[in-house]
Amino acid sequence: MRHQRSLFVVAGLLIAALSCGGVTDTTSEGSTSTLLTDAPFPYDRVARVDVFVVSVSASLSPDTSAAQGGAFFTLATPNRRINLLGLQNGITDELGKSNLPTGAITAVRMVIDTDSSSITLTNGKVLTGRSTPGIQWQSSAGRPTLNALIHEQIRVPNTGAIVVVDFDVGKAFIPPQEINPASTDSGFIFSPVLHAADATRTGSIAGFVHAHTTSGAAVANASLRLYLGNPSQPENTWSTLSTTRTDATGAFKFSYITRSAFWAATPAQAGNTYIVAIDPPSNAGLGRALVPNVAVTAGTTTTLPPVVLP
Repeated sequence: MRHQRSLFVVAGLLIAALSCGGVTDTTSEGSTSTLLTDAPFPYDRVARVDVFVVSVSASLSPDTSAAQGGAFFTLATPNRRINLLGLQNGITDELGKSNLPTGAITAVRMVIDTDSSSITLTNGKVLTGRSTPGIQWQSSAGRPTLNALIHEQIRVPNTGAIVVVDFDVGKAFIPPQEINPASTDSGFIFSPVLHAADATRTGSIAGFVHAHTTSGAAVANASLRLYLGNPSQPENTWSTLSTTRTDATGAFKFSYITRSAFWAATPAQAGNTYIVAIDPPSNAGLGRALVPNVAVTAGTTTTLPPVVLP
């Protein structure tokens, strides 16, 4: 099944503010680590996705608008290119450490340099904003400020915190065919998707994917999506939370999954569970599989039974 994706462009600061639930205590500080991880790009024709990360910052203010004087603290200034496809199966890249006042982080934003970012295909061709085919950065070209979604409050105690920024390549770089099936453009359209979370309040889902053939060989480069939805309802009603792919051994892992924001006790959400969808790589001669009713617990990894693609 193909899914239409809605394009959006970060043209300014799209800040999602959460209530701190109290007054921020600025009298004490804790060392806060900032990590970067990725739900790996799902297409087997891509070898690398290098994004130049300039800086990451966070706000502890209930109102993060500039008009209200919302202050951002610098979390990290890596100023380097990072291969996001190297960050899979829970692997992270520590971008830096900083001392923040205790409280709750209400917004996280990242500045990237698109002129220094690129995608390298498996045939060796490097795509940039200037190549043909290339990356359509749209109005994010230059040094855009990308704002991360925060589904759960990121608490900063005086002992410090671990903030994970998940740059979802599988949703952020879109082949034009996903928007227009008649397109012959073999480049990508940039539609940034980032999530930020408190690493201590997240869980993981892991497993292996095999073929139905006699050998039961591992399936590498299978594309996986993590949904939240009611398995009895059509797939196009489910929310996509993350994407990933299998490695050479058929292993996969969805890391840093948050849950509280998706589990409000409302009739519309009754019956919602995590659902893992697995699609084989192109021309593999295999079918797709769905694993519904997956449970996630903070601080633990849910290991699925081996998935066999029909």
